[in-house]
Amino acid sequence: MDKLSGKHWVTWADTHAKNSKELTSLNESFKTDVDAFIGALEKAGATVSVNATKRSDRRAYLFHWSWKIALEKCKPSDADLKVGVDIQWDHGNLAKSLAGAKEMVNSFRLAVPPRSNVAPSLTSNHIAGNAVDMTITWSGIIKVQNKRGKEISIPFDNNVNTNSVLHSVGESFGVLKHKSDAPHWSHNGR
Repeated sequence: MDKLSGKHWVTWADTHAKNSKELTSLNESFKTDVDAFIGALEKAGATVSVNATKRSDRRAYLFHWSWKIALEKCKPSDADLKVGVDIQWDHGNLAKSLAGAKEMVNSFRLAVPPRSNVAPSLTSNHIAGNAVDMTITWSGIIKVQNKRGKEISIPFDNNVNTNSVLHSVGESFGVLKHKSDAPHWSHNGR
């Protein structure tokens, strides 16, 4: 396999560094909280699409460095090495290195500004099964019961990062919003 960064690493990761979309792969206590939160949202008329749950640390590594390099937050030569991932970030030519990293960001469908202003974490809560990436949509205003049974009216906001009413309902279930990463919710907000 070609060691240089590029979209072929996404195919490699799909076999050797999997990313689950199944709620059953979450840590059991967090899974219970997420199930209840999603159930309340869906009962109120929202549509919830789960994009990621538990993640391999090798996949997190590929996410992190491809994002940082593609967005020019670091030089390709700054990337740490990872046992089990024999990738070469520095192509010996900056334009080619950036292109390889951008191919990976696009192929992994990573959230970039303005949806996310932070690089995917090397120590993500996803690795321990304590985070979920999900898209939540509805029209107008929905009435959701929080964990205590109180009905809360939540207007739809295209920017989930600023929808503090939705965040408070999630928090009542123990599912906290990471406010600078659109799809990301976790047990601790990171």
